[in-house]
Amino acid sequence: MKIIYKEKREKIDWQKSRNLKGFHKIAQMYSFTTENIAGYFPYLDFTNKSVLTVSASGDHIINAFYQGAKEVLGFDINYLSLIFTELKLVALEQLSYEEFLMFFMRDDLKEKERNRNALDYTIYQEKLRNHLTIRTAKDWNTIYHYFQQDGYQLRNSDFFNNQYDNNTLKRNSNLYLKNKETYQEAKEKIKEKQIVLLNKSFQNIEKNDLPNQKDYDIVLMSNISDYIKDLYSNNLNYLEKYVKDIIKHFKTNNNQIVCAYLYHIQNKEYRSQIDNPLIRRQVFDKLDIMCTNKTFPSVMEDCIDSILII
Repeated sequence: MKIIYKEKREKIDWQKSRNLKGFHKIAQMYSFTTENIAGYFPYLDFTNKSVLTVSASGDHIINAFYQGAKEVLGFDINYLSLIFTELKLVALEQLSYEEFLMFFMRDDLKEKERNRNALDYTIYQEKLRNHLTIRTAKDWNTIYHYFQQDGYQLRNSDFFNNQYDNNTLKRNSNLYLKNKETYQEAKEKIKEKQIVLLNKSFQNIEKNDLPNQKDYDIVLMSNISDYIKDLYSNNLNYLEKYVKDIIKHFKTNNNQIVCAYLYHIQNKEYRSQIDNPLIRRQVFDKLDIMCTNKTFPSVMEDCIDSILII
């Protein structure tokens, strides 16, 4: 496996840049996906496909390769998400299934208390650090130093969004974490892969940012749509602007864009215009865009989630 950062990475002043809420260059990390990837990835055919995806926790990248993708580019405005993704990819390559769960999971196996071995510094130092890119290793050294080499404190700090962060939800959300066999299969599938990471928001990605200025068969926007009201400064037409942006930047005649992940669709207290089916239909009709809605059980009890594919 080879990890490449598309642009030159500048040294970051962690104390001045740190803003852990919202979309920023240094923001909270997600240890695992908050989406039921295992629930909706079967709706997409990843076999031998090129994939452009939000990097986030790294789970979209790993699951895409597990499902047969030939190449994946991960983008994120949050630099911490990119170096966490690299850490997770290297861990997948270097650690056993049990070691991986113990390193990243927050709860113990019975989910009654915190895992004291989370982000264990000794594991990082002895098994992971030397396999990271030079700059990423320096950044993780800085983060560990900030927490006095205490991985437990780091894992439970506000560097991570730990809401709903328990073992069962995270294993159920990910195809590659179902059992030892699926984990080993994912490990094998990333072995010879080249993974490109790009530190940009979707609004700023241009053709020349992409390897060979290519188009992608599948584009995964994750749950960015949850935050578009803020991204477009509460503009009354923020959903329309979001859809126009992703069409402009990523849409081709033949590809699929998962433009939104919608949580708990039975809930009528809409968090965003995209959650409201009436407004959603008006926008897509106005733009003459065909949108497919796929539903599936959430990993949360008694909830249904869905994705929108354009």
